[in-house]
Amino acid sequence: MTATARLGDVAELVALLDIGSNACRFVLARISPGTGFRVLREERVQTRLGGGRPGALPRDAIDATLSSIHRFLGRFRTGRVPRILAVATSAVREAANRERLLDALRQREGIEVEVLSGSDEAQLGALAVLRSLPVRDALIADLGGGSLQLTRLRDARVAAVSSLRLGAVHLTSRFLHHDPPTVHEVRALRQETRDRLLETIPPAPSGDELVGLGGTVRALARIHLATHGTLATRGTRPPVRHGLPLHQSDVTAIRERLERLPIEGRRRLPGLKAERADIIVAGALVVEELMLFGGYFVLTVCAHRVRDGLLWREASVAEP
Repeated sequence: MTATARLGDVAELVALLDIGSNACRFVLARISPGTGFRVLREERVQTRLGGGRPGALPRDAIDATLSSIHRFLGRFRTGRVPRILAVATSAVREAANRERLLDALRQREGIEVEVLSGSDEAQLGALAVLRSLPVRDALIADLGGGSLQLTRLRDARVAAVSSLRLGAVHLTSRFLHHDPPTVHEVRALRQETRDRLLETIPPAPSGDELVGLGGTVRALARIHLATHGTLATRGTRPPVRHGLPLHQSDVTAIRERLERLPIEGRRRLPGLKAERADIIVAGALVVEELMLFGGYFVLTVCAHRVRDGLLWREASVAEP
């Protein structure tokens, strides 16, 4: 989703490289210090850095990431060159061989990548939520390919953060090896999710909201809208999903449907991007368990992302 803000007299062109566990996202934005930002262009390339064995970036994923970044930056080798802002998340953060990627980017592109900690990711996700939704007391769940960031808000301020190894790519690689997944595989993934959540979050206090962001959450929202006739065909431009309420029963119904389908069936499912078909079951299970375990009956969809929090941070706009 494109974030907009009133532009001041002095603006800076920034190219944001968001190196995620599932995909790389490239954003060209114009930032007005103290005011906000405007996204001018954005691209996404699936690279699956988080799809290898634990603690290692796959060689082909590293090559795909380097190639996609080189292509994107090649557009700025003539004309006005933006400032480059590069960040990486959990797959790179936890990889013992991450220097294969980071050093190659230094040598080939002259880029120094900021490797975000789990707390950094959680804080930036919270900033994206606070800047776009009227929440005060809430649990923010940012589900990515490699990890799940949880941020507790109290009176619209960050009270606690945690990062769990419950990303959709990571869990799919570890638990789901059949197509469709077996009952045993699903049970093992669900138990792992419960065990990790048990160590981290108490049941929801009265009045607390659950706000979700990340690719899995957006995918569940699109499937829900397609199922209910709001998004009729794959080619239709999606409606605004920001602020959409997803009930616990909605998530369970979608998860049950996805779990029964083979990958090819999921690829044809209206509302679901084909490249997410292999990891959506794991993601849906994590969201469902989070709602069941925490006692949240409704999840509010945030269509903004960590990248929006990064751009707000770069604009040096104080938290609301």
